[in-house]
Amino acid sequence: MPKDLVQEEFDRQAERWFRRELSAHERALLAQIAQLAQINPEDRVLDVACGTGLVSFALAPQAREVVGIDISPGMLAKAREIRHRQGVRNVHFILGEAAHMPFKDGEFDVVVCRLAIHHFSQPEREIREMARVLKAGGRLVISDTISSEDEREARLHNAIERLRDPSHARMLSQSELSKLIESAGVRISDVYTQTRDRTYDDWMDVISDPIRTENLKVVLEGLARAGVSAGLKLRLENNQLWLTHTIAFVKALKDHS
Repeated sequence: MPKDLVQEEFDRQAERWFRRELSAHERALLAQIAQLAQINPEDRVLDVACGTGLVSFALAPQAREVVGIDISPGMLAKAREIRHRQGVRNVHFILGEAAHMPFKDGEFDVVVCRLAIHHFSQPEREIREMARVLKAGGRLVISDTISSEDEREARLHNAIERLRDPSHARMLSQSELSKLIESAGVRISDVYTQTRDRTYDDWMDVISDPIRTENLKVVLEGLARAGVSAGLKLRLENNQLWLTHTIAFVKALKDHS
């Protein structure tokens, strides 16, 4: 995925993410990441592809320091605005690429990455970087939406996601994600998934493009009427379009050599 395209799309979405209220479900997902991370008061935490800092701020009360890194200046501007407004002193934000992070080997006790893997065109690079900057004995927590294990269904699902958001590269299946994490030299200790039912309007909330929103709705309603799941369990209920995402949570440990 070209760097400029990702920056442009997320800079454009930044205001919507900034103004958007977190649902109870989203707060619960953040709490699950915190539970897996098992942060101690002396831990330095890295939030990869931090966006407006949702994960960073959720973990800050438990940590000594949280560093968020993101490729989008627009997202980071909103994150810094939140930090200033809330008076958070132990969170810092850095502009940078997840594939080439400006940190030393083993610099962090915990590394987290939420809803970003599917934006990386070669996610093995970013996951290797996360493992590189993780201290021996540290914890890596990755949470991302995943696709079907069925290749044809996954291709259709990913095509739909790219029509919604051009910065989308590819959602991995659960087995692909686990394989990439293990290949980075860390040991997976926990894996589980959850499903999230959403209306079409909720899913498209941060996409401030009415033409894209309307055209994609016509396509997905047609698929739903034809009984095509598209890896999203597309369905019409009471004339409203619904879909379901599956979210994977993976915790890995970096063993001492």
